[in-house]
Amino acid sequence: MSFEVKIGLLVALVALAAIVGLIWKARTGRAKQVDSGDRIDLAELGIVKDGKAVTALTTRVTFLQFSTDFCTFCGPTAKMLQTLEKSDPNVTHLEVNVTERLDLVKKYNILQTPTTLVLDQQGNIQSRIGGAPKAHTLVTEIGNFDI
Repeated sequence: MSFEVKIGLLVALVALAAIVGLIWKARTGRAKQVDSGDRIDLAELGIVKDGKAVTALTTRVTFLQFSTDFCTFCGPTAKMLQTLEKSDPNVTHLEVNVTERLDLVKKYNILQTPTTLVLDQQGNIQSRIGGAPKAHTLVTEIGNFDI
């Protein structure tokens, strides 16, 4: 194989990787509507917030974030959702570390972290956000609940 062909293949491979990366980046952080009608079982999740077990959803919108110990974007996502929770009384942020909860990973089809499920007050999954959510995505999701 000639040197020119090798260089051409290398350039094509780099271009393909760049295109795939741009497509992936454009698709992460966006909400996808869920029509499955699945409901979250809070008892199964075992979430503790402010020292108390979460047994019921009390706000119109809940952002349920699935994280892992080694996730780069999970901390900033949690901070953004906590800030949103503090500024809007209609919003709750809950977080579950699934590092050792592979049962939840399988059940809720968590393919990346963070993954955030948007829940209504009854715990029904309305949409899911794969990756770090974009700020405008969160505003749109809250607006979908007519708060």
